[in-house]
Amino acid sequence: LFSDILLNPVFPEKEIERKKELVKGSLKHHEEDPAFIAERAFKKEIFGAHPYGRLIEGSIDTIDNIRKKDLTMFYSAYFLPNNSILSVVGDLTEEELNSLIKTYLKGWKRADLPSRVTQGFNTVKVKKSILIDKDLTQANIILGHLGISRDNPDYYAISVMNYTFGGGGFSSRLMQIIRDEMGLAYDVNSFFTMSQERGLFQIEVQTKNDSANSVISEILNQMKRIRHELVSDEELSDAKSYLTGSFLRRLDTNRKIADFLAYVEFYNLGLDYAEKYPSYINSITKENILSIAQKYLDPEDYVLVVVANQKKAAIKY
Repeated sequence: LFSDILLNPVFPEKEIERKKELVKGSLKHHEEDPAFIAERAFKKEIFGAHPYGRLIEGSIDTIDNIRKKDLTMFYSAYFLPNNSILSVVGDLTEEELNSLIKTYLKGWKRADLPSRVTQGFNTVKVKKSILIDKDLTQANIILGHLGISRDNPDYYAISVMNYTFGGGGFSSRLMQIIRDEMGLAYDVNSFFTMSQERGLFQIEVQTKNDSANSVISEILNQMKRIRHELVSDEELSDAKSYLTGSFLRRLDTNRKIADFLAYVEFYNLGLDYAEKYPSYINSITKENILSIAQKYLDPEDYVLVVVANQKKAAIKY
């Protein structure tokens, strides 16, 4: 079944039209979601003309332009053995797997891939606010800027830093201050997206319209704080314990292991990555975190998107 689907795709017209309607229906539904609207505006502003700035789902206006021939041409150009990773986890030997591959995938031929045009990112520093007016009781806020690629050697220090800053749930500074101390949001988090090219750093939060300015102000205060003060011994220890301890949960089922192996191969992390990961995290120091925060968090260079009742929110940033 697997080889037949892979080698002999037929793209039935009826299924293509059905899928188009499903995607368009999903996009129409998303238009009612302020978090989706904020995310779309944020990515578009950060990435500009780069493909990362476009929705994978496409847009309602362009989906109907896609024809069966477009799908078959794309499939033929990119779904090739020299552009693929096969990850298999289960009760079989390498010899058995090789025999299966030779039996079922021998007709899968290599071919030259289309040339890849690399598009750059806009790295000019800018502070920009995008305010989208909606009749809402809650302001949906995203603040952030360009991040890093997955092969950046600072990835592990960034992981530890971000856990303390805003990625560690109830253990993070943003959650402790904005939710627990100020009582202005149910949830607030920060994260770096990882890609082969540069990803995003972003902070997401929802709060009442009239507290939006206070929340934004505190986010910027915390960005400045982690750039100027060493994290505590307890914060560093908690971040390392969580990141190394939770890592094993990525490998507790065959499906997760298969996904993990494909991820390791895709980003060229090395077959010993699982064994080395704890040492990468445990080698990070408080001084590393301070340096990394100064390098990759910029409270003077960011895009701010706020979807809210703009009259009530009265955003001043």
